[in-house]
Amino acid sequence: MLKSSLLLENIRKFNRFRSPYRLQDVWPLGRRSAVLVLLFIGNQGELRVLLTKRSRSLRSFSGHVSFPGGKADDAKETPEQVARRETCEEIGLPQDAAQLKRDYGMEIENLLTEMPCYISRTLLSVKPVVCLLKNTHKSDLDILEASKFAAKLNPGETSSLFSVPLRDLAPRHLRRGMATEYVDHREESLEWGGLPWLVDHFYYPVENPQEAPWLTDVQDLSSEENEVEVLRDASSHRVQCRDLWGLTAKIISDLAAIATGLITTDTSRQATVGHEDLIYGLYTNGQMQPERSQWESDMIRAKRDTNYTDVIPEAYMSDLHSRGVTF
Repeated sequence: MLKSSLLLENIRKFNRFRSPYRLQDVWPLGRRSAVLVLLFIGNQGELRVLLTKRSRSLRSFSGHVSFPGGKADDAKETPEQVARRETCEEIGLPQDAAQLKRDYGMEIENLLTEMPCYISRTLLSVKPVVCLLKNTHKSDLDILEASKFAAKLNPGETSSLFSVPLRDLAPRHLRRGMATEYVDHREESLEWGGLPWLVDHFYYPVENPQEAPWLTDVQDLSSEENEVEVLRDASSHRVQCRDLWGLTAKIISDLAAIATGLITTDTSRQATVGHEDLIYGLYTNGQMQPERSQWESDMIRAKRDTNYTDVIPEAYMSDLHSRGVTF
């Protein structure tokens, strides 16, 4: 088992990471989004990640598994403020530290605010803010006692709330022979904008006996037809699952690689954490502005023969390829 103490130590160390780019060049105005990667200690002492399932009524990424988060309201909001505000709006977790301590006996520690930005399919720059939800005046490694917190899901944004172990998305060689809570894992290679994108799918059962008790009491507003049926252990038994995939899975996988020490502040540039090289290339070549360009609209619709090299010089993209950057 990957010890939670070591995982937390490595995550904290990565806060020394400093991007080679200015924040405003990779988190540009009008394209700013932030998500809260909220960690907590589960019943077996494992480090877990809190996740939501987006409402079917949302225009973008409806029904997808995601982190709580969203777009910045104005130019003054920091990534942490955006992520915490959106989390309060989506699941009712208070932003006010005094209220969180008084009403629920919990506190939030900022573990990692320097994780690089990622690009979404809607061409937003997504900044992950990694925090630890823990009991006040107790060890970081104590099981989270959150029974007093009754999450209030905003039905217009969030349909369910659940968690997965961070170790489940650790690099493959570390998962080998380890029991996982997902019942299936699939990989696919897609092309978007002329670049290959490696996409992981992790299928988690809706009825998960290892889930934290305080989350099993949260009313699930989604319906079974919104889930995915997956064969359990190649048997004939099919289970309803949530599909953790795409950018959400990518961020968790990168965080797990950081937590296990496989990506450090010395190796992050070579290990392709985040998409800041690509975002910077777009921004400095006239894209990622407050008003969406025609090229961006075509990219979002995955219009045929629309490529990053339409707006980014080929020499810049060739440099990314020569450095082994993957997406």
